[in-house]
Amino acid sequence: MTAESRLVHVPLGPRSYTIEIGAGILAEAGRFLSSLRRTTHAVVITDQHVQELHAMPLGESLAEAGATVDLTVIEAGEMSKSVETADQLWQKLLELGADRKTVIVAVGGGVVGDLA
Repeated sequence: MTAESRLVHVPLGPRSYTIEIGAGILAEAGRFLSSLRRTTHAVVITDQHVQELHAMPLGESLAEAGATVDLTVIEAGEMSKSVETADQLWQKLLELGADRKTVIVAVGGGVVGDLA
């Protein structure tokens, strides 16, 4: 956790999880993932709006941590929350050589998070 971030616990019983929220933490993503496990391949999934703002610092951070980084961009909006888009993502993951050790990183909320 960075000095400018805070942890928020989401209480969902057995599905509970913690979110780290803060300014500039995308640049720390590589360090964070490395602290959990050795990451050699990461696939970042985002939409075109979020890509313009946040994909570059995240990708750089993951690459600095030693991961090969692939970026996949979907169209923004609820229309992308579909079996067709999910299938396109699965096919793209196969093309990128994703396997059990690949880390999928969702950058964005809602549709992006659901699909990733």
